[in-house]
Parts: sequence; C-alpha cells; structure tokens
Amino acid sequence: MNKISIISIGNELLNGECTDTNRAWLGKELSCAGFCVVSGFTVSDEIDKISDAIEKAALDANVIIVTGGLGPTDDDLTRDAIANYLGVDLEYRSDLYAQIEDYFAKRRYKMIEKNKVQAYIPCAAEPLANPVGTAPGFVATKDNVLIAAMPGVPSEMKEMFTNKLLPILINRSRGDVFASKRVKCYGIGESNLNDKLGDLLRRGQNPLVNCTVNDSIITLHVIAHAENRKVAHKMVAKKIAEIEAIIGEFVFGFDDDTLVSVLARELAERGKTVTTAESCTGGLIAKMLTDVPGASEYFNCGFVTYSNNAKESLLGVDCGLISQKGAVSSEVAQAMATGALQKSDSDIAIAVTGIAGPTGGTAEKPVGLVYISVATKSKTIVKEFNFVHNRSTFRSRAALKALDMAKKVFSATV
Repeated sequence: MNKISIISIGNELLNGECTDTNRAWLGKELSCAGFCVVSGFTVSDEIDKISDAIEKAALDANVIIVTGGLGPTDDDLTRDAIANYLGVDLEYRSDLYAQIEDYFAKRRYKMIEKNKVQAYIPCAAEPLANPVGTAPGFVATKDNVLIAAMPGVPSEMKEMFTNKLLPILINRSRGDVFASKRVKCYGIGESNLNDKLGDLLRRGQNPLVNCTVNDSIITLHVIAHAENRKVAHKMVAKKIAEIEAIIGEFVFGFDDDTLVSVLARELAERGKTVTTAESCTGGLIAKMLTDVPGASEYFNCGFVTYSNNAKESLLGVDCGLISQKGAVSSEVAQAMATGALQKSDSDIAIAVTGIAGPTGGTAEKPVGLVYISVATKSKTIVKEFNFVHNRSTFRSRAALKALDMAKKVFSATV
C-alpha cells in the first residue's frame, strides 16, 4: 500500500493569514480511498526548506504530494525545489504554455509575461492538466518515490486530485483493482448509525466502510479491492445493499449527491416547482436551491419575510394569528407555507420561522427553536425542532432539515 506524505507550501500558512484546508481535505480523501497518510509538513516559500521537507518525507513515504508554490511570482519555488530533489533541470513545455494562453483567452484577460514560468516543469515529469486555473501540476518518480505537485488554490487542487492524481495513485497502489462508492445519510446521529451498523464498520474488512461527518451529513465510504473491476463493483454493491437494509430510511443519495441536488433533480424530472418562505434562515434555502445548475427548471421564487409586516403583506399571514401565537409558532409556519404556495402557484412550498439567536429567546421559546412547514396542493405538515448552536450553524441545520422534509413530502406525493 502507498504510504503518503503531504507537504503544504506557503508563508501565509505559517503566519496564520490562511488556514491549510488542503492538507485536511487530502488526508480525508486519501484515507477514504484506502491509502495511509504517514506524515505532513508545512514549510515556507524557500527552496532549501521545501527540499528538506521532501527529503524527510521520502524517509517513510513512497508518495509525496506537494501543494502550493506553482504560481507565477518570484516566491513560487516548488518547481525549482522538486527539480533539485530529482537532480534535473526545469524544462519549458510549449504545450503547457498554449494551455495557459488558452485559459486567459477564453476569459478575455491579458496574459502577462510572468505567467510563462508556469509552463516550466522538471525534465521527465508528466504534467497534470489544470482546467480551472493557470498552474499545471506534475508527477515524477525518483528511487520508486512518486512526487506530485499541485496548485495551492483549493478549487484547483481538488479538481486536479480527483480527476488526475487519484487515478494514478490507484493504478500504482497494488496489483488488484479498486472500486468505491459513497453513501450519503441524513437524519441519524453518528453514534446511532454506528450502533445500527455494528460489524459492518469493523476495520480490516474488504470491502471497508469508512464513516465521515460534515454539517450533519454522514458519508459512508465503501471501498473494495478485487482481482478485476467487475468483481470490485459487485462487492461494493453487495455491501451497500446490506447498509440500506439496515438504515435505508436515512440514505438520501450517493457519491456527490446533496440533499438539495437530490430534491432539485426530482423536481426537475417531474416538471414541478418549489418556492420558499424564510424568516430566520434569511434566504439560505433559496440560495441552496439556486446553487444547483438548472435551477430555473424547478425554482419559482423565494420570499424572505423577516418582519411580521412582511409575513402579512407578502404571504397573507393573518396579523391576529401572529399576535396570538407569535411569529415563531407552528401556526405561523404553516400559514407562511400555504401563503407562499398560493402566491407563487408552485407545487411545493418550504417555510421556516425560528429564533437564530444569540438573543431573542424566552423560557417558552428559547434560542434555537424553529418551526418548519412544507405545503403541497394536497397536504401541509409542520414540525418543531431545536438547534442549540451558534447563529450560523443554526441556520445551516434548519435549512438542511427543511430540504430533507421537502424531499420526503414531495417523494410521498408523486
């Protein structure tokens, strides 16, 4: 198995100007893919420092991944440091220069002479294409140690790792082949999920099931090794079937699916539309729905009715109802959803009202209280939740729960 060391380059990482999210992201992705990360280094923009880190990494790793230092400025020295380690010169690649020129031309930007340096990579290195930036990456080998260089810009690095570097690592990792799939879950806590799945999560199995959690979404990474791809995929499918038999009610998608992308896909496929009526989430649900490409197919409109007056004038919520029950109540949430449905003539409406904090709560209605309502032309539901978190996390949790409720209501009515 490949033992991997990750080196992050940049003074900005050492002085606190930027957080090294690349190393954390790579560590998670590599671990989920079945690789062993044995060390990590953060070094300044100096050739000697970078070279020393590479030498140390090579002592216990047979794959070294370097991020950062591939830009066009004088302090971008990763190319030079890796060339020193390999004992070769930098080589100008006209094909890479053409790609950089094309990047600027497509965006109607003027390319300056400084960018030409990005077309230089160590002799005998193989380039890694960068479709979302100007800095190509590259891979090279010395003494059976593979060294890979990628840009430090997170979006560029992630694209390059996923589509270019990871397949290379998989192909060199072992004689058999590798297959994996991610199972996305929501609505169950990590400890409860572990309790339900039991031995399915035991280490040392093939397929292996790894579990990660991010913003209430649990991802189960199912990874199998076998003598050929067909067998590996069958092993993964069998393991996923076992998982779904136990926790299927919490599984909402696979691989790159999100709660919002699954709901959006189902709406678009059936030619249905959705509208939102938001108070405490301040338009976050509408943003999430319109973040998905093709949102015009299913997203009708959104109401951000933060004040009581807006709830009354825009959604038709009765002022007496607000006076009697309060703006944060199941009755008002339901009235917001039905009002949004009627005003927009959509097929489904999502409404949220709550107390995001840190102030505004009472003993009867504490900070974190939220009511979420989903309405269709045939039914309306409303549920109460309490997300005791900071303001940002509260809004995120409320939005995710609202999308989950909408997906389940919509699926049950079509």
